[in-house]
Amino acid sequence: MTTRRQSSWTAFLVAAASLLACTAELTQPSGSGPTLGAGMPGVGMPGASKGGSSSAGAGGVATSGSGGSHVGNGATAGASVAGAPPAVPTVFSRPGLAARLSKFEYQYSISDVLGVTVLPAELDAAAGGLPDDTGDGVFKHIADKQTSVEQHALAYFQVGEAVAKRVDFAALAARLGTCTEATPACGTATIQALGRLLFRRPLEERQVDAMLAVYSAGLGEELDFADAMVWTLLAMLQAPEFLFRMESETASQEAPRDLDGYELAARLASFLWLSVPDDALLDAAADGSLVQAAGLDAQVARMLTDPKAQRFTEAFGTDFSRARFASFEGATDADRAALNESVIATFQDHFWTQRGSVAALFTTTRFVVNPITAQLLGLTATGSGLQTVDVASLPQRVGFLTHPGMLAGMGDRTVGSFVNRGKYLMERLLCRNPISVPDDVAAQIDAFNADTAGFNERERAEVRMSRPTCWGCHSQFEPLAFGFARFDGAGRYVGETDPDGKQLVLDGWVPTGAETEPPYADVASYMQVLASEPVVQTCMTEHFIAFATARTADELTRVEAEKSVGKEYQTNGSTLSAMVSAVAHSSLFRTILLVPPTTGAGN
Repeated sequence: MTTRRQSSWTAFLVAAASLLACTAELTQPSGSGPTLGAGMPGVGMPGASKGGSSSAGAGGVATSGSGGSHVGNGATAGASVAGAPPAVPTVFSRPGLAARLSKFEYQYSISDVLGVTVLPAELDAAAGGLPDDTGDGVFKHIADKQTSVEQHALAYFQVGEAVAKRVDFAALAARLGTCTEATPACGTATIQALGRLLFRRPLEERQVDAMLAVYSAGLGEELDFADAMVWTLLAMLQAPEFLFRMESETASQEAPRDLDGYELAARLASFLWLSVPDDALLDAAADGSLVQAAGLDAQVARMLTDPKAQRFTEAFGTDFSRARFASFEGATDADRAALNESVIATFQDHFWTQRGSVAALFTTTRFVVNPITAQLLGLTATGSGLQTVDVASLPQRVGFLTHPGMLAGMGDRTVGSFVNRGKYLMERLLCRNPISVPDDVAAQIDAFNADTAGFNERERAEVRMSRPTCWGCHSQFEPLAFGFARFDGAGRYVGETDPDGKQLVLDGWVPTGAETEPPYADVASYMQVLASEPVVQTCMTEHFIAFATARTADELTRVEAEKSVGKEYQTNGSTLSAMVSAVAHSSLFRTILLVPPTTGAGN
């Protein structure tokens, strides 16, 4: 009888969760705790040191064009007004957005709070697990680019149920400091303590009552404390307050406001730990210290010393490299996994062991490799695990962009397509994207391929240079690929000549849009340019802001990166911790642009 009633109650939870997901307000309730701003001048209010105006929506201002202009939202067009430069934003804040947990955040939040590991099969979309994050651009977890499909609802239920059944509730209660008797008092205490972590703030009375009703129904079915909590936890893991990081986004008038302590704690935990806040971070939100400059600094420093902070650089490096999508000829899943492992290990070593700067990534010769990566480098690995190597003696190996995993992630098959590599590098080094190929030009591609059959990539580029219709677009990105001409699609060094004995020249330039664009002669000089070029370093800062805020980079991001975050980062030593601190103090991270509530039918 109990099994039948449990199944019936499970079906009810599915229906209730679906209804809640469709009807719940995606905003936080009032009474949010202390607000940010005390001790932090210039928080994006009109007239403040970083202030000004903005009505850029969730996507922000998209400006574009060749010649150094900035492109937002993955498209290139003309200036916002024909013949005029884009307007410079003066308010550095954005409207709120209910940011759904990424797969990284989902698994780490459950692990950190419940002490349960989400199994590989439960994360495998192809096997019916959680769907993959589908955001476009560099980072796949960007919240304003996510879509939701039916599999999300089903997977959240199925994975949540499996996770809840694996929780050791006696051990969890001991960590939470609650009791385990099958009583309303123990249920209430556990719901409040657990909900504070999963929902990223103390629960309101109505939220406690809703979860207590589920727990009490379990007791009514003669379940013990642990089994009743399985029901309750399943409901909590399907609640919008867990699955979405929500911020109150309405007010009587349109204006930016400071995040309250709990909202700021949620953003910090998502940024640095890919998880929910821990007790210490929530305590700092509750007592108001987190919204003070010194308190924010103290929490950032504490969080960076926690091993969980390495999740952030792992996720950053995974998406930035795309090694896991390597498509060179003959690539296997084992190759892709090995390349991704090596790239991430190189990132982690550079930032956490060497304490290297973002700029120094472009000139490092220290790689962390496994046997597959070592073979692509032309080295012999000693042992089966990861090992650190200096690649300075290898031809043209300077900087992390010459790591086989980075080169293989550029989307090449056999030869190293300048077009594929150039577009990849344009997005990552210049924070721009090319325009779509016009239909009349697309119709000429087959003829171009026939005309250049047997040409190497540089020769094909030279032909495009002679055709204004082609080079008008390709000039924005293709020169970024010239320096990698001696690497094939797998990132192997192929020598100074192609199979026909023709020289593979390396000289090129970085298309920054400046009157004089910086040239390079080989990989070493190319990487020096990237390490020192302000346009490139501003773009890298934009990537960190976009990752931290889980929002698509736009004109607001570029200006904040150039004028505020970038300068603070350089002033404070150009380390990873300096970058994190600068981003955490930025207006785009600490504020939200309020939108007046709408009225009328359908609202």
